[in-house]
Amino acid sequence: MGCRKALELFRKWQTLILAVLIPLAVAPLPILVDGQVAKCGFILIVIGTYWVTEIIPLAITALLPVVLFPMFGIMTAAEVSASFFKETVMLFLGSLIVAVAVEKWNLHKRVALRTLTLVGPQPRWLLLGVMLPTWFMSMWMSNTATAAMMMPIVSAILLQIKACQEADAEAGKTLLDKEHLEMTTSLSTDDSESAENGIENENHRKPSAERKVQFLSFAKSFSLVTAYSANVGGMATLTGTPPNVIFKGLVDGIYKTKEIDNPVNFANWLALGVPLSIILILMLWIWMQLHMEGIRCLMFWKKETISYHKVKLVLREEYEKLGRMSYAEKSVAVCFAIMALLWITRKPGFIPGWSDLFKPKYVGDSTPAIITAVVLFILPAHPPWQKRSKSRMSQKATEEENSSTASSYEPLLDWTTVNSRLAWSVLLLMGGGFALADGCERSGLSAWVSSHLNGLSHLPTWTITMLLSVVVALITEVTSNSAATTLFVPIVGQTGLKGPEQVFTSKTYDIGVL
Repeated sequence: MGCRKALELFRKWQTLILAVLIPLAVAPLPILVDGQVAKCGFILIVIGTYWVTEIIPLAITALLPVVLFPMFGIMTAAEVSASFFKETVMLFLGSLIVAVAVEKWNLHKRVALRTLTLVGPQPRWLLLGVMLPTWFMSMWMSNTATAAMMMPIVSAILLQIKACQEADAEAGKTLLDKEHLEMTTSLSTDDSESAENGIENENHRKPSAERKVQFLSFAKSFSLVTAYSANVGGMATLTGTPPNVIFKGLVDGIYKTKEIDNPVNFANWLALGVPLSIILILMLWIWMQLHMEGIRCLMFWKKETISYHKVKLVLREEYEKLGRMSYAEKSVAVCFAIMALLWITRKPGFIPGWSDLFKPKYVGDSTPAIITAVVLFILPAHPPWQKRSKSRMSQKATEEENSSTASSYEPLLDWTTVNSRLAWSVLLLMGGGFALADGCERSGLSAWVSSHLNGLSHLPTWTITMLLSVVVALITEVTSNSAATTLFVPIVGQTGLKGPEQVFTSKTYDIGVL
């Protein structure tokens, strides 16, 4: 009982207990070992453990460098604070604001429903219809927001699939009843009861159990594929997921210390990420079909015994409820397309980009993102030559408009909406990661770790890649992807997988070097 009470007490007060015990457990490091490397190692272990255990929110842990680095004399408070708001943070901030505009005007829902109405009603095609919009939208929006938007649509699809299966079961039961009636006219009373029980058990109850198992398999597959597709799509673009942007910011710092321009930009990331993402999404579709239907999914020549046409009718009804594409949706779509085009053409590599029109190194990927975000706060949500249709407003909205000025101006975005939906915690996490990387560089910890990892340079590249992939994959099972990226990129980046001297004295720099 005493042990049980102690565990309950620890569970209740684990935040306070771990927050105190972790620094105390690592305290001998800076006490016994003199130097900046040991002090920075203490800070890195404490922050990394806080991130892994998540005893306090990740974003709050990311603020600790502002306190610890000045206290240990590694960086001044001004220097640490400056690390929090680098150009990469502005890039992600702009993309997040544009994503908020897409969510506000339900442009993402329109894309998802339209895609689902174009695919076939069979489960395998509906599965692909769920994957494609999730995959595409997660390239530009938060993976979490994309999955959250798709889940209500997935739930509606599953409800209709279940209704179609139940309708098929009722039709089968009616057919069985007719067969029972015919058999009772030709058999004795006892024989008819036996035959009836046998037929009902074998032909009705067993298929019903199979349908239940099949539906559960459908539900698991559709739910899992939503999350997996969002992750696969997020890796395709530089702004698709926070770890990508964190990588960009950390590598910017690594190249800057060697006085080399970072070659990683939106265009070459797209060239590498999109083909890889397409391969993965196709493999995911095949794998989830195997999970959903087993080996039967490979028998594509066999027709589906259950009609799922009702599912497509419901999806079409939901799409038609959205009405015609509004002026605001079209405006947001145009702004989004222009931003993506500016990203791709800024510095494509094989031809001169529009950034060559300005001074070298003055324009970055954050420039189109912030310009687009600002424009969204200026452009009107409704055309000035057309009055808003009150028939499409709720009664409450109509009363509020009547009480206000008739000529009120509504932009595509307002700060209240952005402030409530923007992922501020991700921005703080990114900033904390950049500050931690700068501290490791300033203290010499990165160089110290890199010198002890030089032995890896003698191993084949595929071996090192596999080893790092397995290690990072295992770590991200228990901690966030962003935290793992923040901890590993400075170490691996300094080592360069080939030795620091070879990497940074080479004349060829590409995304594969790191």
